[in-house]
Amino acid sequence: MVNPRVYLLAFGAFAVGTEGYVIAGVLPDVARDMHTSVSVCGQLVTVFALAYALGGPPLIAWFRRVRPRRLLVGAALVFVAANLLAAGAPNLAVLVLARVVAAAGAALFMAPAAAFSAALSSPENLPRAIAVTATGNALALTAGAPIGTAIGSTLGWRASFGFVALLAVVSAVLVGTLLPDLPPPAAGPGGRAELAASPSVRWGFATTFCLLLATYTVYTYLAPVVGAATGRGSGTVALLMVVFGAGGLAGGRLIGRLLARHDLGRVLRIGLLVVAVMIAVVAVLTATGAPGGAQLAGLFPAVFVFGVGFWCCGISQQTRFALLAPEHRSAALGLHFSAQFLGVAAAGALGGLTLATTSVTGMVGTAAVIALLTELTVRRLPSRAATATRG
Repeated sequence: MVNPRVYLLAFGAFAVGTEGYVIAGVLPDVARDMHTSVSVCGQLVTVFALAYALGGPPLIAWFRRVRPRRLLVGAALVFVAANLLAAGAPNLAVLVLARVVAAAGAALFMAPAAAFSAALSSPENLPRAIAVTATGNALALTAGAPIGTAIGSTLGWRASFGFVALLAVVSAVLVGTLLPDLPPPAAGPGGRAELAASPSVRWGFATTFCLLLATYTVYTYLAPVVGAATGRGSGTVALLMVVFGAGGLAGGRLIGRLLARHDLGRVLRIGLLVVAVMIAVVAVLTATGAPGGAQLAGLFPAVFVFGVGFWCCGISQQTRFALLAPEHRSAALGLHFSAQFLGVAAAGALGGLTLATTSVTGMVGTAAVIALLTELTVRRLPSRAATATRG
């Protein structure tokens, strides 16, 4: 059974994830208020991703001697400050700064939270604990982002950031009062260098990067995908985002049981195959698309199963990193999340390039090929025995 306190960490992941997703829903309002284009404001997402990817690992190494509970509370409060800064930003430059600060707070929360989940769990429950924490991010997509966007539509985009700040305050209070005060991991200063030199960690980094590159090449450009497949607009795009998140919730509930019963490598390979096949299905729907019901009827279940596969792979990867370096879990998971956001940033560029030079189908087809080739990076995994003995 998963330690109930893990759900407090999942709420923190929900708060962080809500901020990341809600900004997409208010970008047009931000652009209008800042007297610039949506495409320029869209770079706020890129700024966050790059700041997280490049700054996360060194920040985690810098604060490695801080007690985990204190670190998580501090990270949540940094996140509060960043969102309050964003809510009051007088211009785009301040909003960019707020996104950089938010990335620092998110980086110092997400990986240590996953490591804390593992520390609160017995070895056999480790995958389930990580799955519960990660599912907070899926809930952010299905519930947090729509609520935040609705608040922004009613009260203005600044209120959306205020809503996220409130969530982060609640998370800081819950973590600070209800989680045990565990000591910091007894790891030496060479941990990050040792991790970077490990072939097992490098292959894991490649898997995460390629998974996110394939997934977000499609997800970032979901609007043109929906337009090509069905001829429909933003309402259908929003529904599909919720469906993708619902698939993530289902995947989060499923993957803990799968990893408890089956080999990590086998589960990960099957998950990657599911992702590749579902992206290929979406490519076919865009190639044969026309206004009507047939493609729409196929798109919703494909995106749902895509979400299931993606979250199963993501949680498998978190488990993989946690087992590869149990004495340096925060640092290892920090590299995993860094690879995630590098993949997100690269996906924006790759999707735009392939969309401009080929077509929507060409863009989605490229993502399907990347997802399939990601199978080649699933090597040097921890053994099944490690899953049962490491904690």
